[in-house]
Amino acid sequence: MKVVSATNVGNYRKNNEDSYLINESKNLYILADGMGGHLAGERASKMATEIIASDFENAREVKKIEDAIEILSSSIRDANRKIFISSEEHEDYRGMGTTLSCGIILGDVLVYSNIGDSRIYKINRDMEQITRDDSFVNYLMEIGEITEEEAKVHPKKNVLTKAMGTTEDIDVSVNTLKIEKNDIFLFCSDGLTNMIPDEEIFKIVKENTPEVVKDKLLDLALENGGMDNITFILVFNE
Repeated sequence: MKVVSATNVGNYRKNNEDSYLINESKNLYILADGMGGHLAGERASKMATEIIASDFENAREVKKIEDAIEILSSSIRDANRKIFISSEEHEDYRGMGTTLSCGIILGDVLVYSNIGDSRIYKINRDMEQITRDDSFVNYLMEIGEITEEEAKVHPKKNVLTKAMGTTEDIDVSVNTLKIEKNDIFLFCSDGLTNMIPDEEIFKIVKENTPEVVKDKLLDLALENGGMDNITFILVFNE
């Protein structure tokens, strides 16, 4: 397993509200994109990544798929509750929240979950988004009100229908996916996918070595505008 990652504040934001954490010994990958007032988004995303990582670190050795599903589900709820309580107790953090994309690889299975619009893609013979965006435009697409192309330029494309820390409880869906040799998994915030079309990401990933891919994706996202924080993790199942 080869892993590369990058984060950048972008060209316009003052703070980097993205956070990510990798535990290669457990094949655990966590990425969060925070939101809120001054420093609140940073706190929310950092709390999410650290709490989930800690819960897996403190758990007994995770060998069964069922155990990973249970730990990931309970950990996301745990992080959500703690972020919500922190926002209620501290005025500076009022209304903070964060997206999440998280996965753990056990043998030939990826156990994963997401909240909000931070995504996980599987890249091999093609590029497939395996997570579902919790966003207003995705809802409109699902009911047939707008097309995928219209969603890309919709004035409310950044409006989320779910985020961690904005309510005391949260619905969590954990999924599994069988992994094939040469599968590549991309965990990313929307600062990457809003700046680079999927077909261009696919081309860069397939035509370059992991380290070159990392540099090219980050450079291109900045060249194309860098309107938001940019964060991604690439996992190569070599």
